[in-house]
Amino acid sequence: SSPLAVDAGHRAVIFDRFRGVQDVVVGEGTHFLIPWVQKPIIFDCRSRPRNVPVITGSKDLQNVNITLRILFRPVTAQLPRIFTSIGEDYDERVLPSITTEILKSVVVSTA
Repeated sequence: SSPLAVDAGHRAVIFDRFRGVQDVVVGEGTHFLIPWVQKPIIFDCRSRPRNVPVITGSKDLQNVNITLRILFRPVTAQLPRIFTSIGEDYDERVLPSITTEILKSVVVSTA
């Protein structure tokens, strides 16, 4: 078996060639995997910042430039589900659409 070192602030999801993605989330520390059969997918679970710029229109038909800064991190218990349904790049796929909608609603309510 080969060792897997999971750093502080990270979690790993194990993909097994025979059983698929395991439901167990592997925490920090050293773990052992079966070579060729098991493959780790490591996620950063620390809070990370992201800036999302949006240009939207107000009620009086003016363009409004807003940048939203968010801190995000995945729910560690949901990592196997996040990996199977969205993928490793979940933040690139999910955050832009959510933040754009939120910013548009904020501009509409304040304008």
